[in-house]
Amino acid sequence: MPLPPPPAPPPPSPSSTTSQPNPTKNPAPESTALENTLIKLRALDKQNQPPRALPNPRQGGAPNGGGNPEGNDTAALSAAQRGAIGDHVRACWTYDAGALGVEQMQVLLTVTTDPAGVARLAVVAGPDEARMGDPVFRAFAERAVRAVRDPRCADLPLPQSMLGKINVLTFQFKP
Repeated sequence: MPLPPPPAPPPPSPSSTTSQPNPTKNPAPESTALENTLIKLRALDKQNQPPRALPNPRQGGAPNGGGNPEGNDTAALSAAQRGAIGDHVRACWTYDAGALGVEQMQVLLTVTTDPAGVARLAVVAGPDEARMGDPVFRAFAERAVRAVRDPRCADLPLPQSMLGKINVLTFQFKP
């Protein structure tokens, strides 16, 4: 007996009006998509590396303005000049004589003056910064900073040779 003929394939269904064609995942051989992806990956890789450039030089100030913003000009003063500056600032400085251990305390300040010799910035110097957590020492140091910045005492009696430039001085306060 002969076999019946195979069934005919069903006719293709009509395409839906809401379906969209699927774009191919593989770009054409002459496409720049691969190049664009590589450029993006290289840019991301550059952002993950630390910068290799050197910092810019310090800005501001007049050319050859002088001064010693990173050093210390205290050594340029004679003992008499240092004493005169100390006497001038001492008039504005007080400390709490009743504070525990205040007689043994001392604090170093780094003071920056403007070209006219007026103290513009006074901060606790490096070795004493770590001690600022102690409330008694902090009060002692803050009184010293206020004394240097006090309008009555901020105009330091600097020698004529130090005027006209920024100076960095070290002050030591102790009872």
